[in-house]
Amino acid sequence: MRRTSGARRGPLTLLATTLLAVVALTLPAAPGAAAEPRATGEATDATCEPRVAADTRQGADQLLSLIGGLRAKGHDDAEIDQRLASFACLSRVDRPGGAGATTEIPPADQVNVTAPAVYSIGQVNGKERWVAFAEWNWNSVPGQPMTGNQAVATWFDTEVSPVLQVVHYAGNTSAFPNVSREDATDVNGWGVGFLIWPEKSGGDMNVATGSLAMVFEGQGACTNLTARSAFAHTWNNTGINGLTVGAGGVGYDWTDQIDRALTVSQPTTVSGICP
Repeated sequence: MRRTSGARRGPLTLLATTLLAVVALTLPAAPGAAAEPRATGEATDATCEPRVAADTRQGADQLLSLIGGLRAKGHDDAEIDQRLASFACLSRVDRPGGAGATTEIPPADQVNVTAPAVYSIGQVNGKERWVAFAEWNWNSVPGQPMTGNQAVATWFDTEVSPVLQVVHYAGNTSAFPNVSREDATDVNGWGVGFLIWPEKSGGDMNVATGSLAMVFEGQGACTNLTARSAFAHTWNNTGINGLTVGAGGVGYDWTDQIDRALTVSQPTTVSGICP
């Protein structure tokens, strides 16, 4: 059950609501208006009715496609937040979490990974629920051959209860259409990670752009949460056989200690993650 307002509505309020609904039904709809969410207006109040449910596989798929489409058109974070609010009643709750993590493996210069954007979904069956989105994109296609798995992951420093996870990835051209998967290599209370077999052709590749969604609930006492994401890149004869997500980050089973890179996002934090 979605969260509903606790306020009681009197006869005058009901009459006004009915009249507004009648007026809205008599107004002509603009062509294509139903195909794309509104560009303006807040929709994060307690009585918001989502057009898609972010905590379903189909809904998460639609929202990842929406985010990718808006990003490709040049929309910024604020505009994406507004669309997610009006389309799925999502309320942005994260804030910058300080300095990024340092690793002994250098980052891949060509790939950008966003800090996870965390949104409140609201109450479902009496429990608060959240969704974390992360995105990546390549500035250019690597020149070296890629013969082993790449990896994308999001993880938390606080244990949560995972609900579902979805990853999207595609090329910049029609050579590599969007792929949607939920078969994570590892998913647990600390986060989620996927292995992706790379393909390249004609100056494009299947992982040129992508995004990852994880829906979760709180676990244990109320606490703060810090989230990060990463893209692990391999080339030549190096690959990744597997990965494990934990409180300290992601452990990768690299096939070799050379020809590898790890781009880690800046962190974001969220207050009041409660069961």
